Amino acid sequence: MFFESFLLNMAILAALIVALIFDYVTKFFSYWYIRHVPYKVAIPFFGSDYHRVLNFRSTSDEVKKFYNKYPKAKFVGAIKSRIPELIVKDPDVIKKMLSTDFANFHCRGIGLDKSRDVCLRNNLFYAEGEKWTLLREGLESLLNALDRELEDGLHVCLSGTNEVVNVQDLLSEILDAVFKDCLFEGKEDGFLITELRQSMQRRTFSDKFKSYLKEVFPSLFVLFRLETVPGLQNYKEKKLIENSNLFTIVRKIGLADQLNMKNKNTNDLNKISDLEMAYSMVILFITDGYIPCLNVLTSLLYELANNPHIQATLRDSNPDKSDYLDACIKEALRLYSPYAVITRMCEKAYQIPDNKIVLDKKITIKVPVESIHRDSKYYKDPQVFNPDRYLESKNEGHHTLTYLPFGAGPRRCIGEKLALKIMRKVTTAVLKKYKIETTGRTPQRLSMTDHNFMKIIKDEVWLKFTPLES
Repeated sequence: MFFESFLLNMAILAALIVALIFDYVTKFFSYWYIRHVPYKVAIPFFGSDYHRVLNFRSTSDEVKKFYNKYPKAKFVGAIKSRIPELIVKDPDVIKKMLSTDFANFHCRGIGLDKSRDVCLRNNLFYAEGEKWTLLREGLESLLNALDRELEDGLHVCLSGTNEVVNVQDLLSEILDAVFKDCLFEGKEDGFLITELRQSMQRRTFSDKFKSYLKEVFPSLFVLFRLETVPGLQNYKEKKLIENSNLFTIVRKIGLADQLNMKNKNTNDLNKISDLEMAYSMVILFITDGYIPCLNVLTSLLYELANNPHIQATLRDSNPDKSDYLDACIKEALRLYSPYAVITRMCEKAYQIPDNKIVLDKKITIKVPVESIHRDSKYYKDPQVFNPDRYLESKNEGHHTLTYLPFGAGPRRCIGEKLALKIMRKVTTAVLKKYKIETTGRTPQRLSMTDHNFMKIIKDEVWLKFTPLES
């Protein structure tokens, strides 16, 4: 005891504990100030993104606000909880970080490698280091083996469509058939794809809380052994996957064995069977393929209904020439990018090129994709749906890193080719059969909201589908 009074000793001890905690949570609050980077003032325990933590604004809205507040700045500083983040606005620096200097920024810094959730633990999006390399090579082989034509199921799903329909419901029915055919060669009766997709689209309070922990405090997500994706529930689901072409390919590739070999010195928690590996791939296709495709296609049909002249041009285009369709898809991806932000973690001290700013190890960077896509510096009338901006004769000469719906560099989305193929096929099938128009139930604008690490359309979209004369 320092003093004879017990209460005085306890008061001093409490004050020391409070001071230590305060020092810990505010240690990096002056990080951007001393580097002369414009930043938002942080508060203890919340950092500078307290509006997002308290659910006043989403992550992407908060980043967008930072981006717009300092229009001339190349960088904007923020504090996530207590760790500094740098919002990078300059396309040249973005290119350096995501491509040229990828070795410094190959990691997302989410840290879910020891998660109880086997699908997260072996998800390419979260993987790092050698595991990321193995998963990417395995997924490339899987995508090549699953390359199939997608025509047959589309027309069946569209055959009964008439008058005003909920676009998300219609497209979900189509994409259920597409992914069932792609992953299970049509042998699946639709229940697994549909149930998994519906469970991932639901947003209960528990789901939102787990998603928040996964994004902001991944160590707690791992510590409490939380899961965001249900495991294989019953014998029927297991047999369905075991009898699928997907399972055969996964076993042939030997990806599970390679991952187990890599983890041979760890406990059994990180072991994975061929069945679990195949199931993880199904989840990956739904979370990072199905759901983004659903939202981009919904936004594309919405814009075509609101721009009948573009729809007419698209329908009347030469069938052998897909340039205009690709331009429309590209414009939908620009305006309604599935990912509003790309996050990376600095692996070692890094000096930003042509700049005095030095980032310390484990500092995270954010690339504000949505804000860049809607910046008038790079796109004329950025809020307007205008596919002509991507036609070669009218190309605006954009910097390559001002268009990032699939990311950039070695971690660029591996499913880009398949996603574009699906969107082309679905859009073509719809436009061949229907004229699409707005109705009194059609929203005036599409509202987007954050869903895990991506953006989804918040409200139902209703459009009128009128069959074309044969």
